[in-house]
Amino acid sequence: MAIYGSDRAVLMGVSAARLLGVTPRALSTAVVAVPAQYRPIALSDRRATVRFVRRDVDALDAERVPTPLGAALVTTPEQTLLDLARRPSLGNAEPDVRAAIAALYRRSNPERLTELAGPQRLVGALRRAASWVQGER
Repeated sequence: MAIYGSDRAVLMGVSAARLLGVTPRALSTAVVAVPAQYRPIALSDRRATVRFVRRDVDALDAERVPTPLGAALVTTPEQTLLDLARRPSLGNAEPDVRAAIAALYRRSNPERLTELAGPQRLVGALRRAASWVQGER
């Protein structure tokens, strides 16, 4: 992201879930965490939008992963789970969110989830995710 620099924009939420392989379909909205709010950008070559969310990008648990367009910072499975549980409607993929959370929950380190949730004030989101996963059993 040229506006903030490659280390200041992080794919999150449903966009991270898609790159992590837990969302089965292509999405029409990309969600990107950035240090300051920015207006959504509509793509000119397809019906899709990039939505920017103001976040403390330094506090996000992210890793650089290869994509068809080059390397990008993407939230880890644990961070993605917490973000999806916090705002399940962000990114217009609500039908896929609970299944994505369940898949991420199975891949996540429980201790790491707790470590991330506390300082980011996402303990409620972690509880919500756990209850959704428990309800599926």
